[in-house]
Formats: sequence, C-alpha cells, structure tokens
Amino acid sequence: MLLARHLLAGAVAIVAVSTVTALPAAASAPASRTALAGPPVCVDATNSRANGSQIHLWQCVANHTNQRLVVDGGHIKVEDTIGTGREVCLDATNSRVNGSRVHLWQCVNNHTNQLWVVKGGAIIVKDTLASANPVCLDATNSRANGSKIHLWQCVTNHANQTFVIDDAQIKVKDTLS
Repeated sequence: MLLARHLLAGAVAIVAVSTVTALPAAASAPASRTALAGPPVCVDATNSRANGSQIHLWQCVANHTNQRLVVDGGHIKVEDTIGTGREVCLDATNSRVNGSRVHLWQCVNNHTNQLWVVKGGAIIVKDTLASANPVCLDATNSRANGSKIHLWQCVTNHANQTFVIDDAQIKVKDTLS
C-alpha cells in the first residue's frame, strides 16, 4: 500500500511538471531522439554575476533568477541585471575553438563575443554564422546539475545544441517531454 501511494505521488508530480512546462505546438514537435529521463534542464547563470563566471546546466526551476535570460538585440542578458548600471550577458570569450568556455560578462553594446543568433533551436555565435564552420552554444553530453556549457562547431539538429526558449528560460530540448 505504501509503495502504491509513493508511485501515485510520483505520477502526480510528473503530471504537474509536464503541465508547468507545456510548450507551444511549434516548439513541442518530436525531438530527433527520445527525451532523457528526468526533469527539464536549463542554462543557468549561477549565483554570481561577476565577469568570467562560467554558466552551466541546472534542473529548470520556474522563475529562478539564475535561469531567467532575455534575448535583446542579439545579446542574451541575465534578466535580473537588465536596467541596472551593470547588465550581464552570455559571452563567448575570444576563442571559437571547440570546447571554449562560455561565461558571463558585463554587456558591451554590439561586442562580437556577446552577439548570438537563435536559428532552428541552435544558439549561434553571430560572427561565425557566415563562416564555413559556425559555432554554437553546446550543452556537452551531460545533463547533470553543474555541467559546463561550452562552444562547439554547429551540427544541425544535434541534441547538445538544440534549445527551446520558453518563458525566459533556455531549455535543453532533449530534456523536455
């Protein structure tokens, strides 16, 4: 009986999470591979807003300030810094080599390291878009809390490079059900 209650409670929790993370029809099309078991995973700015703070993945939490990111004029800004004297953006660093880190940095208007293009679920460093090897935001092969996010040469429809932007969260698509 206790096991049945535990399983029922788990099923109710799954339904509740699914209800909260419902996506528009266009965004909920089937992924190229089966969704991973577990809750949705989001790009997370960590608790620091200091220059050089590396971003990572974390289980999505509705309205969590570390996961509220706004695309604004090509910049991806940490929402709680918008309108302050020091807005903070996702920054690709000066390297475009596979595995290069992505971190936070004070926003600089039209700085090439901070300009991104969202195209078909991929988040591409804008200055690489017209090159033979565009570079994308990449979630690596892990979906565990704290997994680092880096840059990698874009691969069309690759699960590590396919994101859904929903209610100011950047979610790794293959973690959505």
